[in-house]
Amino acid sequence: MTGPYEQPFSAVQPFPPARTPTLPSSNAGWAVVAIIFFWPLAIPAFNHALKVHPLWMMGDVQGAQHSSNRAGFFGKLSLIIFGAFIVLYLAFIGLVVSTM
Repeated sequence: MTGPYEQPFSAVQPFPPARTPTLPSSNAGWAVVAIIFFWPLAIPAFNHALKVHPLWMMGDVQGAQHSSNRAGFFGKLSLIIFGAFIVLYLAFIGLVVSTM
């Protein structure tokens, strides 16, 4: 028996409507950071940043997300390497000054 407020069985959806994923960021800003702070990592950073949109348009959502993540990774890695070089440089200068 169906009450006045119940929906018939055919109107019940078995699954919620699918959400369409959004285009991931290309992380081109991190690729620019890679150029400024440690240029050898800018090559793979830009390579991955420029592949995000074509992969997305081909329907490869996971590939686009992976390329976006890799571009960000290389940009952040270049910043970390630059920081390590600065710390080593300052340690070297401190060592030279302390031995004079």
